[in-house]
Amino acid sequence: MLAKEPGQMFKNSFYTAILLTAGEGIRFGSAHPKQFHRISGKKIYLHTLEQFLAVNIFDEILIVSSEDHFDEISSDLKRYMNASIRVVLGGSSRMESSYLGLKDCHSDTEYVVIHDSVRPFISKEIIFSNIKEVLQHRAVDTCIPSSDTVVYKDNLDMIVEIPNRTFCWRGQTPQSFERSLILEAHEKARSSHFDGISDDCRLVKELGYPIKIVQGSESNIKITTELDLFVAEQLFRISAKKISSSNRSITGKRYIVTGGTSGIGKALCEFLEKEGAIPISISRTSPYYSVDLTVPEQIKSVFNEIGEVDGLINNSAALYRMRLDEMNEEQINELIDLNLKGLIYCCKYAQIKKRGHIINIASSSFSRGRSLYTVYSATKAAVVNFTQGLAAERKDIFVNALIPQRTKTLMREKAFGEE
Repeated sequence: MLAKEPGQMFKNSFYTAILLTAGEGIRFGSAHPKQFHRISGKKIYLHTLEQFLAVNIFDEILIVSSEDHFDEISSDLKRYMNASIRVVLGGSSRMESSYLGLKDCHSDTEYVVIHDSVRPFISKEIIFSNIKEVLQHRAVDTCIPSSDTVVYKDNLDMIVEIPNRTFCWRGQTPQSFERSLILEAHEKARSSHFDGISDDCRLVKELGYPIKIVQGSESNIKITTELDLFVAEQLFRISAKKISSSNRSITGKRYIVTGGTSGIGKALCEFLEKEGAIPISISRTSPYYSVDLTVPEQIKSVFNEIGEVDGLINNSAALYRMRLDEMNEEQINELIDLNLKGLIYCCKYAQIKKRGHIINIASSSFSRGRSLYTVYSATKAAVVNFTQGLAAERKDIFVNALIPQRTKTLMREKAFGEE
């Protein structure tokens, strides 16, 4: 079982979380279901799962999957090494998947919390509020006030009624229930041939039971369209993330740092050395390993000479701040060859130990094309996409992109002057 700690009132019951992950994402406009797209390199449904793990209250967590992605999810879950997380087979509709998840719950389950796996920004506060209220009210829905006017229309797209916005709230998930009640609601719906109902609370309402509202959050978005995915990336990027301290030592470990003779690269080498690691600086001006990082043969040769290392930090970059029609071909090629192609070849030829690291230094300009440095921002966007793809390929090592804050380096001073 997962340990429970949020309060004495929660400890006397058996709780199951059901994450609905079987949708095909037709509205998303992609052959790949939305829950398997990535935010900051991680699949959306895994972000959601980790939010539920973090509350540390559930005795089991069920991932309800389609048959097509059952094996993929089973493989993903191995990294968590937690017997209380199970993948179960869903159905052809949300209603069917919810029902099958309920049927597959542990026999001791008293309360269930049902959540869309494509809502990765669910908070601990919302989950705890659901648990608190379901103990008293048996059925709970997560909702937020509507900031827009809501209209009720007929089949001819004519407005029939404009309800008072004060009483119109928008439904989210999770939805939480006493398991016996929601099972009864599903059984009644199935026997009455209620098909296509996508809301568990509606089934309970059909039984005549009241449903308590817990206030959700505007950030608890459901990723349904490509625009939602873009918004989710920005939410994830600006959200405050606490990085836990570690007692692991890097003493004696060897790290290649490209561009380690100036700017961020030089500072990284000094930091690594201070922590007892062995930084290996490679660049055109390095006194130890001088290499042109735009030439693949040189990269391959020097990496063979260095041999196996614990990590690679790709920091080399060039930046010209000028209009594209003012740049010459040599400048364009340098930006592409150093910022992108050189980084790719470094990742290809570096001999990284198992469970070692590759860190690619990108830039905040990756998020959109920037005037006066279009090629630079394009290469940084490519670096982020390349890193995400490489992370999916290289299960044996950790691969991440790092977006530093605006930093006073010689490269930036040349491009932007004093700031």
